Amino acid sequence: MSETDEAIHDLLVDSAPPPPDGRVADLGCGRGPTLAAFARRFPAARLIGLDVSATDVGAARAALADHPGGADLRVADLSEPLPLADGSVDSVVSYNVLECLADPAALLREVARVLRPGGRAVMAHVDFDSLMIAGAPRELDRRICHAFTDDQQPWMEHVDGRIGRKLPGLLATSPLVVERVVPLVTASTELTGHAARRIGHIREAVTSAAAEGRAPVSPAEVTEWDAAVRRAAAEGRFYFAETAVAVIARTAA
Repeated sequence: MSETDEAIHDLLVDSAPPPPDGRVADLGCGRGPTLAAFARRFPAARLIGLDVSATDVGAARAALADHPGGADLRVADLSEPLPLADGSVDSVVSYNVLECLADPAALLREVARVLRPGGRAVMAHVDFDSLMIAGAPRELDRRICHAFTDDQQPWMEHVDGRIGRKLPGLLATSPLVVERVVPLVTASTELTGHAARRIGHIREAVTSAAAEGRAPVSPAEVTEWDAAVRRAAAEGRFYFAETAVAVIARTAA
């Protein structure tokens, strides 16, 4: 899940601007933060959001209910063909979705199918195996971060925490034409905002995985890691960074 204050949303909008009254599809829209960014910039655009979570789709519908151009939010399994007609959208964006699919290349073929000629797609993903977190002892930190990177949570069809670095190659071998690759680094020396949310996400995910026997660490070690990170933050020794990779591509005109 992404939050409204993440810089990735502006990058997605800037890289895939639709015509003023065009159609934008967000694959894995979550609660709608990227579509909300499009709505602010393109009030006449038709917004389409697809996500596997009915709860998140409901939240996105509520958030975009007053969008002048209209919003079509649907529950959809992105491992299946997209419920969109050929050449029916001007822009497609997707963030932190492809690692969850057993066949990400199939979704890229679907993206190429639903885009109009010359339409633009931006596929972006955090490379979770590149996380940098200063605070905990080295070996413990490695084990926790790798457990998080490799954990296939129950709702996920597949997991690949190194998908960010693979995106350029995936797009290069798809029907889309790659225009450029953009890295986006989010960093902080304080345990606030996105850094705090990510640390919390790691703690919760790895604790659950450890309790269910899916991780090579114990719940006590997760607690130890979290406490060390928080001590580092209190003492001014904390640092956090993660890198997302965005690939901007288009269909043939």
